[in-house]
Amino acid sequence: MPNRCNTEPLDFRPITPEAKKSIQAISLKAGLRNCNCTFANLVAWQPVFDSHYCIVEDAVVLRYHIWSTSAYMIISADGIPGWLTDKLFLDAARCGESLTITALEDDRASALAARYGATATVESMRNSCDYIYLREELEALAGKNLKAKRNHCNRFIAEHPDFEYRELSPALSDECMALAQLWHDESEHENPEYGDTMSEEMNVLRRFFAHWDELGMIGGSIFVEGRMVAFTLGAAVTDDTFDVCIEKADRFVNGAFSIINQQFVKHLPPQFVYINREEDMGLAGLRKAKLSYHPHQLLSYNIVSIRTARLERCTESDSGLTVDWITRQYNFDRKEVMAWVENLHFNWMMSVKAVDMDGQVVGLLNMSDYRIEEETEQVLKDKPALAEAMGRLKSIAVFSFIVADSFRHTPLNHLMFSDLEPDLGGYDFVFVPVMHHLKTHRYWQRRGAREVYRDTQSVYYIIPLSPAAEAIVD
Repeated sequence: MPNRCNTEPLDFRPITPEAKKSIQAISLKAGLRNCNCTFANLVAWQPVFDSHYCIVEDAVVLRYHIWSTSAYMIISADGIPGWLTDKLFLDAARCGESLTITALEDDRASALAARYGATATVESMRNSCDYIYLREELEALAGKNLKAKRNHCNRFIAEHPDFEYRELSPALSDECMALAQLWHDESEHENPEYGDTMSEEMNVLRRFFAHWDELGMIGGSIFVEGRMVAFTLGAAVTDDTFDVCIEKADRFVNGAFSIINQQFVKHLPPQFVYINREEDMGLAGLRKAKLSYHPHQLLSYNIVSIRTARLERCTESDSGLTVDWITRQYNFDRKEVMAWVENLHFNWMMSVKAVDMDGQVVGLLNMSDYRIEEETEQVLKDKPALAEAMGRLKSIAVFSFIVADSFRHTPLNHLMFSDLEPDLGGYDFVFVPVMHHLKTHRYWQRRGAREVYRDTQSVYYIIPLSPAAEAIVD
């Protein structure tokens, strides 16, 4: 049985400073410059979004709450593997939610949407795009495009020739908190909708200082005549990219924002080539300011939503549903199907139905306790030893396996059978008859099914679950 895509729940844990080593072992090397990958941000914003993480092979999976639902983010150097999103599909389905994956660059969003077809939608989030700058350009402020910023810095230096640049540390936290509060008070009337975020940001700033060394924070500040007029702080998001998480300045000191920006990158360790100054949140003034520095890249940000379906075990009351599905799928005579359902020893507790977000059944996997000779008597004549060997073992049979068209290319077909796997320990093999014209042959072969017999109507497979069953197909 495959184990990469098993249905065991993912082990999500709260993001704490103690998770730094395990998360950054992947995130720093992943090459994703998105500020949502910055470990310091993950910890500082954790109480706001109830953020959790798990490590799955070479990927960090984040799960958090936003817009009254769960959302996921994947940090991985090698794209987003399909088997991993299959796991998340089931994790979301268990919660009765659609699968929402955020912070996707354009290429990853397109690939993910293509995998899930009609069940996936992509939403581009311009307000959340990160602004990426070249460190050398922010430091030199050379050229016509940055002349205004250069002039701002020159004016500040002319007016405050004795200004002092100080490396930031928790010892300066009180001055930073006071300046941040001043900035918030001055800015709130311009962007009243930003009020809640301002309050959250103050708490985030406190957490940065509380865990300064653990989070690998680096910061700088500008003092004029002993008073702090600007500060900035952040942390590495990749080995070559620094994320400026928070920057504040006294708006009534000309050039304060420009000088802290320029002086800070000048004092950064040389490993950092790129500077991420995060998103503009759709605030007109902030967007204008960030664009005025002429970013090297506007890092795309997309959200992909994938409709899921929860899995439920069937009961005998689902026999009518089974008749309807099989009749439609195979274009059989309804009365004949009703007779099959009544006489083929359906194991309802081992049968699964998939129900989508609207309560519609979109998949059906029926299991039965019937035997191969009941399916085709010809096997008794052609291969009596095979029939006798299979008859000595305990088996369960797949009678119908149907997925609605809209879910045909999603993990649903995998998950429906995987949901049964924990309960298959009491059986020696799974018997799978598949009519020639159906498209499920490759599916069952990928699940480890081996052909044991065929006739004019079907191919008969078994999935061995015990050494005795393995011996039958060896």
